[in-house]
Amino acid sequence: MKKELRYGLLVIGCCLLTMTSCLKDQEDYFEESSSDRMLNTMHWVQDVLRSAEYGWALEYYPGSDLAYGGIVYTVKFDSLEAHVGCSLMPDSTYTSYYKVTNDNGPVISFDTYNPLLHYFSTPSSSEYEAKGGEFEFVVASSSEESSTKAEEITELMLYGKKTHNTMYLRRLTESAEKYTEKTINIYDHFVERLAGRFGDAEVEGKVNLQEKSVELISGSDTLKNSFTYTDYGIRFYRPFNLGGLSAQSFDYDVETLELRCRDEGCEGVLLKGIPFDDTRMSLKDYEGSYALRYDNSSTVRVELRMNRLDGSLLLTGLSPMYDLRLRYDYDTGDLRIGPQVIGELGGRSVYFCTYNSAGGNIWVTEKASFDIKWNGNKFYSAFNFVTTDPVNYPCDSGLIVALYNNEEGRLTASLVDEAAWMVNGSPLIANIRTLTKLRN
Repeated sequence: MKKELRYGLLVIGCCLLTMTSCLKDQEDYFEESSSDRMLNTMHWVQDVLRSAEYGWALEYYPGSDLAYGGIVYTVKFDSLEAHVGCSLMPDSTYTSYYKVTNDNGPVISFDTYNPLLHYFSTPSSSEYEAKGGEFEFVVASSSEESSTKAEEITELMLYGKKTHNTMYLRRLTESAEKYTEKTINIYDHFVERLAGRFGDAEVEGKVNLQEKSVELISGSDTLKNSFTYTDYGIRFYRPFNLGGLSAQSFDYDVETLELRCRDEGCEGVLLKGIPFDDTRMSLKDYEGSYALRYDNSSTVRVELRMNRLDGSLLLTGLSPMYDLRLRYDYDTGDLRIGPQVIGELGGRSVYFCTYNSAGGNIWVTEKASFDIKWNGNKFYSAFNFVTTDPVNYPCDSGLIVALYNNEEGRLTASLVDEAAWMVNGSPLIANIRTLTKLRN
C-alpha cells in the first residue's frame, strides 16, 4: 500500500514538473506578459483613433432587429474627447468623453452622455429599454495588422457589446462637413423603388426610407437587407447574394437615379431607381409647413419633418414640449397618427390621446387612430383626417392627458393644465379636420 502511494506521488510530481516546464516555455515564448500585451493593444487602438486627420465615419446599427437601419456618425478623437456629428444632420456636433478599456479585448466606450451617440440607448417613458442602441464597441479587427503604423490603418471592424451587430470605423479622407454634404445629397435624392439585373437574375425592389432597408424580389425569392447612406451611395449591412454574385457597396447617381455596385467582380450589377408616381405621396414629399385646422375654424401652424436619426416623420409646432410621430404606409402613401406617449410631468406619463367628443371616450390604443388622406394635388396639397376604425373607435379629436395609477392601483387620466403643453390654451384639439400645405 505504501509502495503504491509512493509511486502515485512520484507520478504527480513528474506531472507538476512537466506542467511547470510547459508554462515556463509558454511564458518565454512571449516577451511580454498577457496584461502588458493587452495594455499595448489598447494604446495602439487609441493611437489609431487619434491618428485620423479628418476623423472617422462610424457605421452604426442599433437594435438586434436592425429596425432603424444604419446611421453614419462622424467622430474625431483627441486624447480625451470625441467630437461627434451625424452624416444626415449638418451643424449638429456634440463633444463628450470616451475611453479605451479592456473586456476580453479592447473596447471603445463613450461613457459620458452625447445626444447623438446615445440617442438609441437612452430610455424614455415610452421606451424603457430605449431603441437597442450601443455606446460600447468591441474592436474585432483592423484592415491591417496591428504592427502597422497607426496612421496607415484605414478601417476598424467593431461589434456592439450588447447586440453584437457588426459596425465599422472607416477613416475619412476629407472633412466631416464635406462628407456630410455628399451624404445628405444622396439621401435627398434617393428613390423608393428599384429594378434591374443582379448577375443572371432580374430583380425588383422596394426601399423603406424609415427603416433604411431594401427588399429585393427575384422570381420566388425575396431578400431584405438594411443599409446606411454614405458619401458615395449606400452600403448594405451584409452582402446581397443573388444571381451568383455577392454585392454590398453601391455608388448612387443622383442624376440618373442608378445604383451601380462598386465591389470587385460585381461592377455589372445595376439597379435603376424608379421615382414615385403622381398617384401617391412619397415619405419625403410630406416635409414642409402646414396649417392644421380643427374645431371648425381654429388653426395652428405646424411642420412635418423627418427625424433622420431614426427615420420617423414628426409633426412639430403644437407645443414646445413635444412632437407627434406619424406612421407612413408604403402601400398607400398615407399617414397615420394615433395615441402616443409624449413626455412626463410630475412623475406621470403624458399622452396624446384620441377622443370622442360625443361619448367622452378617451383611447390610448393604436387602433384608435386617424388616417391622413391626401387630396391628390401635389401643388396644392391638403389632407383630411379620417377615423381609422369608425365603428369601434369613432375618434374626432386629440386630447393631452396625464396617466397615473391612483391609490387603488387603477389607471386614471387627468387633463394636463400646464400652459406649455396646451394648444392655443387648451388640452383639447377638438374636431381635427385637415392639414393644408403652405407654399413658401
